[in-house]
Amino acid sequence: MGKLKVIDLFAGAGGLSAGFEQTDSFEVIAAIENNKNARKTFRRNHKSLRKEFFFRDIKDLKYEQINELKKIGIDIVIGGPPCQGFSNANRQKNTLISINNQLVKDYINVIENLNPKAFLMENVNTMRSEKHKFFKANHEKEELERLDIKLVNETIVIGKKMKLTLLLIEFLNQQDINFSEFLLDEEIFSKLNAIQRKNNIKEYFNKDNNSRYFKKILTKWNELHNYWCDDYKENWKKLREELADILLSGIESGGFLDRLKEIVEVQRILMKYREIKDNDIFYKNITIVNENITVEVQTYNVFEYVKKRLKKLRYKINEDDKYILNAANYGVPQQRRRLFIIGVREDLVKKGRRVTLPEPILTNEEEFFNISIAISDLETLPTSTMIDSPPVPIKKQNLISRNSLVNYYRENNNGYLYNHVRTETRETALKRFRSLQPGQNFHDLTDELKSTYTDYSRTQNTVYKRLDYEEIAGTVLNVRKSMWIHPSLDRAVTIREAARLQSFQDNFIFEGTKDAQYQQVGNAVPPLLARFIAESLLNALGENPKVEAVDMLNINNKLEEIVI
Repeated sequence: MGKLKVIDLFAGAGGLSAGFEQTDSFEVIAAIENNKNARKTFRRNHKSLRKEFFFRDIKDLKYEQINELKKIGIDIVIGGPPCQGFSNANRQKNTLISINNQLVKDYINVIENLNPKAFLMENVNTMRSEKHKFFKANHEKEELERLDIKLVNETIVIGKKMKLTLLLIEFLNQQDINFSEFLLDEEIFSKLNAIQRKNNIKEYFNKDNNSRYFKKILTKWNELHNYWCDDYKENWKKLREELADILLSGIESGGFLDRLKEIVEVQRILMKYREIKDNDIFYKNITIVNENITVEVQTYNVFEYVKKRLKKLRYKINEDDKYILNAANYGVPQQRRRLFIIGVREDLVKKGRRVTLPEPILTNEEEFFNISIAISDLETLPTSTMIDSPPVPIKKQNLISRNSLVNYYRENNNGYLYNHVRTETRETALKRFRSLQPGQNFHDLTDELKSTYTDYSRTQNTVYKRLDYEEIAGTVLNVRKSMWIHPSLDRAVTIREAARLQSFQDNFIFEGTKDAQYQQVGNAVPPLLARFIAESLLNALGENPKVEAVDMLNINNKLEEIVI
């Protein structure tokens, strides 16, 4: 059998694709990714990718592109469409409907249009929760009935009760509105919103860029938007006068902040109501409940929709297991739990084969690959703080190890180590590094070393985390922002070390700015975990990889050593 052709949607740097290609049974010929730095990384590491099939946006997959992909025959669709939860508790949000959740539907639409042999969808492990929901649209009624989707009646908050918002309800209930004429420009709204969140307004306007911005805006204040009622117009005019006084004298009038808050709240409600209208969301009864402006809608669970829609497309999916995999159970030196749905077309599932996620190969914590196994061989190699620094040469005798995971990292190494780059350590950070022992974090610092943080009690336990060689890593996110510390050296963890913790092989080279590379590493699906899942899909299709990951990692010998 020739290699199966893959398209990777929302590809990032290409962790999923890397794992699939490691089996030597797949070739990634198409992908979608909009981040410019991640695109550079993906292109560099996936040589089978065809330039004409490297799209920036899933919306770029129109009829012509779908037809071209069908001609060459896409066998597998993989990817992790972003998905986020909704909560009424977060009332400061300016949007109601998550565009990201719509991308889940776009992902399934690609599967429907391409009709691949199999697919893999990766997502956050909370995707099954009630917070991950779609709002029912009027045009979806027949489809949701056909899929037998359970609808939930919900009352959602779109704003707070204030004098102006009460008038706004009357306006919204009466008018067929052209929202664009009543809404402020996004940047202006953002600036006004920022003012009302500040504790010290005078200090805010003492900053030159803020004062310059508003001086310019005041010259065209009456042209920024139209007014939906006289009361709002009067408040808008008074707000201009009060802003002018603050800019001139630094003195804030007593009613300024209340007026500003009302205008911001009106704008926020208008934004959310426009979303409802633009997305054809079914709703009724804009009313007041417990001092809040609310609307009644119907919602349905994202996870239930995904499963039922995919089954309707005649795919056999992994319904017999719990959907959640921990990367540590598959040789990745990191605790990382993610949700995976895999599916194979019903007509292609081989007799006696199951569509199921891979069974864990390491089940006890003492079996896991620890941080020492993952990165200690890099400890003596020089690092750099410059992103354009040359790769580090590695002596030939150092390319072979007795450790199977290290040999996996070094496979096809060309004699150089790339991306062994770290953040520069400043004086305060260095003092913190030196005071922390393996396993300790920011909260173990003395109060004196915490003094640069306004409210250090809210700092997460992952910040200034000194790694412990004898432990497995926590979930790798952007370790530059978290300021993870090397287990034995007083320096930050390098991009390459973070990549090792994510199970990227050393021949996978990251591109872009320093922070972009750290972020790409943190966003990725661990390639080694992806490889195990790819093998499960092969198995369901009646195929086997040339070398199974469990044999490559020499897991059986590792377990025997632990027992002994």
